[in-house]
Amino acid sequence: MSILQILELNYENNQQEISRLLEQHSEFANHSVPPYVREGISLAAYENDRYIGGITGSIVWNMLHVHLLAVDPSCRGNGLGAALLEEIESRARLRGCKVSELTTMSWQAPHFYQKQGYEIFGEIKDCPNEGHTKYYLKKSL
Repeated sequence: MSILQILELNYENNQQEISRLLEQHSEFANHSVPPYVREGISLAAYENDRYIGGITGSIVWNMLHVHLLAVDPSCRGNGLGAALLEEIESRARLRGCKVSELTTMSWQAPHFYQKQGYEIFGEIKDCPNEGHTKYYLKKSL
């Protein structure tokens, strides 16, 4: 008789093992599904050797997922956030991406992303607590 154990595992190692299992399932379930390969993108903006902002994302199945975008408070309102977002989208387009998607919170930047052409396609109200909303946005590239 086997004994089931559920243990904590290093995040990266667990991601790798989960991806392997999902890949096996996809191959069995549908041969037309391409391999699950994640490519990271990380861009940084500097002014006079000072880090003033950055953006990270990943590409899977011709879709860009924007993870993080931040601009130093002293540099906000000058188009740097839009320039970082435009650059990562441009690089994703060159890699064959057709869609970009991201999440943001109501107190963060939903209006900023909408001004950049993103549309809200889902939301979770009262997250992380009452009065706040988590938004899911997408944009065709």
